[in-house]
Amino acid sequence: MKNIFSGKTIIILGIIIVLIIVAICLLCFKFYDFNRLHPSVKAVFSKLPILKNKVDSEQFSEIQEDDKILEEEKERIEDEWLEIEKQKQEIKNKESELLKKQAELEALEQELEVAKGKLETQMESIKDLAQYYELMEARNAAKILENIEDDFLIQLFQNMKKETVSEILSNLDPQKAASITKKMSGL
Repeated sequence: MKNIFSGKTIIILGIIIVLIIVAICLLCFKFYDFNRLHPSVKAVFSKLPILKNKVDSEQFSEIQEDDKILEEEKERIEDEWLEIEKQKQEIKNKESELLKKQAELEALEQELEVAKGKLETQMESIKDLAQYYELMEARNAAKILENIEDDFLIQLFQNMKKETVSEILSNLDPQKAASITKKMSGL
């Protein structure tokens, strides 16, 4: 029995036990998730040549995940930027459309002012003519007004005194006087 437990045998047996323990540890570490380790323990394991690749690959996968998240965020930001650019273009289009409408409105206002000026001039002319006919004798005025359109004659009468209008109407052709009276009443 002495030979079995000799010094060399014990050393060999110790080396075999250590190798078995190391093999078991290596198998355990192969399936172990290093993300759950404390960072200082992780740093120690990363210095061991056997475990360095395991720790590095996990860090690499973390970096890949971070890169993927960053890429997704970059795409989202680019999409939002494109949407902002699209909205800016729409705003520019609306502004140019608004400026065009404003120019059209100003042109219409100018036309309206011109038309208003012409209408005021015509009204002044009608008032002046009405005063001239008021100063005439009713019989002579009726002879002249006999050949004028009914609408224009009504405008003249609206700018004359009622007494003068009644005298001129009495001197007009009865059918013309009736037609004008009917139009003036709005019937």
